[in-house]
Amino acid sequence: MRNRLCAAVAVLCAVIGNAPAQQPSSSAMELPATGHDPFTDPFFRPAAAQEQAPASPTLADATAANDLRAIAAGDAGEPGLPTWMSAELLIGRTRGASVAPVVTTGPASAGALAGSVGQAGTVPLFGGKRLLNDWRTGLRIEVGMWLDPERRTGAGLRLYSLFTSNSQFRTIPNGAVVINVPQSVSAGGATVQVPAFVGFPGLTTGRVSASAQTTFAGGDLNWRCAIERGDRGRIELLAGYRQLHLADELNVNFSATSLAAAAPGAQLNGADDVRTRNNFYGPQLGLHAATGGRAVWLEGHAATALGVTVSELDFARSRFFGAGGALTLPVTQSSVSNRLTYLGVVAESGVRVNWRATEHVRVTAGYSFLYWNNVRRAQEMFVLGPVLRPHAIDFTTHLFSVGLDVRF
Repeated sequence: MRNRLCAAVAVLCAVIGNAPAQQPSSSAMELPATGHDPFTDPFFRPAAAQEQAPASPTLADATAANDLRAIAAGDAGEPGLPTWMSAELLIGRTRGASVAPVVTTGPASAGALAGSVGQAGTVPLFGGKRLLNDWRTGLRIEVGMWLDPERRTGAGLRLYSLFTSNSQFRTIPNGAVVINVPQSVSAGGATVQVPAFVGFPGLTTGRVSASAQTTFAGGDLNWRCAIERGDRGRIELLAGYRQLHLADELNVNFSATSLAAAAPGAQLNGADDVRTRNNFYGPQLGLHAATGGRAVWLEGHAATALGVTVSELDFARSRFFGAGGALTLPVTQSSVSNRLTYLGVVAESGVRVNWRATEHVRVTAGYSFLYWNNVRRAQEMFVLGPVLRPHAIDFTTHLFSVGLDVRF
């Protein structure tokens, strides 16, 4: 048995030793290098894992990166042409108008000179000072659109107005005080002051009302072009068109009835109505700048417009005298209307602080000043007589604002 097992082992060794050597096949695949993952090749990558193009930055991205070029422009590369809208509450005042002493009072002891302008003891009841310079509210709205995704050029429209301001006086004399409506008339080439006593103790009684009113509004359309863009802000050129409107009124109405035994019931009625309307039209140029940090930044603007101011005037005056309540004799009745055109200059400057409340909403607060030359104001032109003072003056406004600015 042992001999046969040894013989079998010897035969097997001889067969293995005589077998030809196997050559490696030329078609065999080599193993990849250590550390290489074949599934990172795009051929093996699932469709959901394909590399996506980077998304356009949003305003939040720009804010996080502190990119004032995008923040001040209102957005940072979202698809489409971005727009902005703002609404602001205004608290402002305009330059007051100097009003002549339309209604006065004075001591009865002065007789026919009681309440006369310039007489000692005379006190103006309406007029004799600047009126219509009180603070009042208003509204300003703005809409605009950038015309390219980089926010280099755009257009914006603003409309604004201060609500109407008025001052009124109305009285019915009680018979104890003097109420005078001074009249200025020409006599022999000189100007003479004549009283119209609406109230004089024991002599006359009646009524009088007077009012002054002003309204201001405006707007502009601007093309905006960025001329400087940096990491901390931007500067834009403004070029466009501006229009302004200013309307003024002065009204006086009175009635005086005689209590004297010599002319009982004799009556004098009078009315003065002066109205002016000024409209400015012209092109303008200016600059707008913005700088700041991530959430708070400062804006400033300055612009000047050169054009024409069209000024319209209407003046009506009447005086009627009657006896026993019947108006029979027109003492004075006249009406004047004209239109003048002046060279107009309008300058505006202002600042505004912005706080970014959300990605698309800003809270704003600011101040602006506006100057306008060569306007006619009804209250300034009236000098108690049938002839108005040909007077064109400068007009200014001071505006404080608070509002919301929405950008998409």
